[in-house]
Amino acid sequence: MMAEYTYTVEKPCPVCGEKTHVTKLKARLITLSTDEDFCVHYQGVNPYRYRVWLCEHCGFAADEKQFADEPLSARDKAKIQELLEGRTINLPYHEERTVEEAIRAYKLGIYFAERLGWPLQKQAGYCMGMAWVYRDTEERDKENEMLRSAAELYEKSVMTEHYPINGMSDSMALYIAGAAYYRLEDYEKATQMLSQIMSDQEVRKNDTKLFERTQNLWIELREKKAEAEKADN
Repeated sequence: MMAEYTYTVEKPCPVCGEKTHVTKLKARLITLSTDEDFCVHYQGVNPYRYRVWLCEHCGFAADEKQFADEPLSARDKAKIQELLEGRTINLPYHEERTVEEAIRAYKLGIYFAERLGWPLQKQAGYCMGMAWVYRDTEERDKENEMLRSAAELYEKSVMTEHYPINGMSDSMALYIAGAAYYRLEDYEKATQMLSQIMSDQEVRKNDTKLFERTQNLWIELREKKAEAEKADN
């Protein structure tokens, strides 16, 4: 069934050099819907389960970029080898990942990103990916926990890191944080994030799509806040 959507390729691990199996997605996925925070729902498959690649030999985990497009620096490679020294990692490869396998890959991805001091923006993206893996399950609490982690990391990242990072603008990071807070029904925090975009003339001029998206979510947010206030009175 999954072969309809996925296939297996072998890639050399950028850390140990051994060939490891990874799952790739076929290009022709059918989109069903997109949530406020850019989580896209596809027919028959959740691609977020496969976003973090994992070396089945040494246990290094990162996204495709680090395995294929952006070679690791000598410093990072040495640091990872030091972190993995003396550890036995037994992670057999399955083309179709379970939720548990996907979450384990993300957690390893976050572990390496934190230890290597990679941008908070990247760590936030991994937390968001985990939330989107959980979104297909009944585990709402776990999804919300990851949404909050992602929102807080994006927020911190915008304050402390120099954008654009990995092709993402600071406005996009603020929007995703705002959308995550909105889904968490933390309307105050959502307002804080989105109002920064609403008042930014540059975004209005140069990123009309994002500005429109923010406006639409802003309207929904105001309605939800009004409802919540009514319920409190």
